[in-house]
Amino acid sequence: MQDKAIESAQNNRVKDPSSPVFSCMLSQWNAKLVDSETDLSSNIETYDVFGYERFLACYRSASKIGAAGEIGVDTEKRKVPNGTRFRARVVCKNGTCSTEWKDTECCYTIDLEKY
Repeated sequence: MQDKAIESAQNNRVKDPSSPVFSCMLSQWNAKLVDSETDLSSNIETYDVFGYERFLACYRSASKIGAAGEIGVDTEKRKVPNGTRFRARVVCKNGTCSTEWKDTECCYTIDLEKY
């Protein structure tokens, strides 16, 4: 089920560039079972799924004008630092998973060590 949770997070990434959990090219996907929110007798498994931003030219827009990576005069941009970790909460019930992107944390090395 862990693989299904990761797949659900990959397929349901936030596409709105103004969102604080917008990402460009996440990689190094992994998941951790959240024991306190898992009920195996009811076929409910909850995971924190993590993806890491490794694309150096990733920008997200602070407004809905413009696209990711676009340079424009009337849009405020902020770089998504390399190594930013994105966390999604994925709940799988009876084999069907739903994803909610929760937060980000900066920054992690390629070995997933926080710096």
